[in-house]
Amino acid sequence: MLKSINKNSEGKLLLAFLKNVPFDGWTWKALYNSADDIKIIKGDLSSEDKIQLRDIFENDLVEIVKRFNEYLDLAMRESFKKSKQNNLRIPEKIKSQIMFRLTYANEIKEAIRISIGMMSLPKNSKIALSMLFKTCDIIWRDCDDKSTDFSFYTKRLILSGVYSSTLTYWLNENDNSKVEEFLERRLNDVSKLSKLKKFPNLINNRSKQHDKIIIN
Repeated sequence: MLKSINKNSEGKLLLAFLKNVPFDGWTWKALYNSADDIKIIKGDLSSEDKIQLRDIFENDLVEIVKRFNEYLDLAMRESFKKSKQNNLRIPEKIKSQIMFRLTYANEIKEAIRISIGMMSLPKNSKIALSMLFKTCDIIWRDCDDKSTDFSFYTKRLILSGVYSSTLTYWLNENDNSKVEEFLERRLNDVSKLSKLKKFPNLINNRSKQHDKIIIN
């Protein structure tokens, strides 16, 4: 018989599931075994218990990915808030948040690798992009970004590329210091690109000033 589930026990079930994924795959079997591991089942797992377990995640394995992503978003925000790094420059704030997130996920790296494979399927691509955009939006908001114009979207799209490439690198690198160096290089590349985009405007403004001097 399944015990009553609250947010705390749901979180424990989710973490247990992620640890079972490398052995059972991103499957309901992994969920059933996880329920047994954390002892939220009294006695043997019945068919009714299995239905109730699946209903916790809306009977959808993709929903587990979404909950997991929300869990990492929350952990990232809480870690960054506790670190009291509000006085850092924006690139440093971004780097700090991403590294908090990846460090927190180190123990469940293989589960993340498997979830990415599942979310790369065409039928899941829209949800995957939505989750990525949401994470990047959270990072920018915690950098006190107040933009509401077109730059609101460009900032998040650019950061999506930075985070995605860093995530791919992290999956194949166990040394977090090297991951941090890789992330720094990506952020520096973006910074250089931003400066290049401003360069034509700078030239144009200086040209206008020069014209005024000649006319006067």
